Order: sequence, then C-alpha cells, then structure tokens
Amino acid sequence: MRDPEKLKEEMDERKRKILDVAFELFVDKKIEAVSMGDIARAADVGRATLFRYYPSKLELVIAVCADQWKRYLDGLDARRPISSVHDIPAIDRLRFTMDSYIDMYQHHKALLKYNDNFNYYVTHEGKNNDQLVDFHSSLYSVDT
Repeated sequence: MRDPEKLKEEMDERKRKILDVAFELFVDKKIEAVSMGDIARAADVGRATLFRYYPSKLELVIAVCADQWKRYLDGLDARRPISSVHDIPAIDRLRFTMDSYIDMYQHHKALLKYNDNFNYYVTHEGKNNDQLVDFHSSLYSVDT
C-alpha cells in the first residue's frame, strides 16, 4: 500500500503542474483556443487524470484564475507595510495601491491578459455563482 502522505504530495504536484501549464496556454493562445487535450498533453498527464481534477474546462479556467490571483495577492500581502490596510493612513494606502497597480502592469502582464480573457470566457460560458465561490474566496485580501 502506498504512503498516503507521498500520494497527496504527488497529487498536489500534478495539480500545480496542470494549473501552471493551463495558465501559460490560456495566456498564449486565449482560453477559447485551448482544449482540455492540449492541456493534458502539455502537462504530461492523461485526459482522465485532468478530468478527475477538473470535470469541465470552465472549472479549470476558474481554478486557474483563482490560483493566479491568490498567488499574486499573497505576494502583495507579504509586502504590505503592516498587517491591516485599515491601520495605514489614507495617503499611504493610496500610495500603496498606486504602487501595486504600477507593479502589476510592469511585472504581471500575463495575469492581466488572462483576467481579460477570463471575464469574457466565464460570462459567455453560462457559469453559475456556485462555480465562482472558490474564485471569490481567493480574492479575500482585495476586500480589505
């Protein structure tokens, strides 16, 4: 019998690779042009494995967006000068926000490009609000 801890690590690594590869493909070719088969091949996983993690392309698209924003926002939170935005004087909050937008434009263009395509794709794919719960929870620090 396999070690459950090792199995979980392998599954987490596989999931990370799928999310990273999907993000790259979606940014390079746009979401509509990329098939689940393209992602499975590029991530070097079987189609069945991909569908086990993400039963539909829409679910994968949402998971990629949630993952990318969470990673970006976690990095932003780590650079925040103190623990709560509410403890920062208004002018420093404005400066921090403006610096963050400039940094995003300069260093995270792929995320901005993906986000534009994501909004279009999700709007036209007939998503339901239940599918966006994880996505919205990944944006927790934006709410502050």
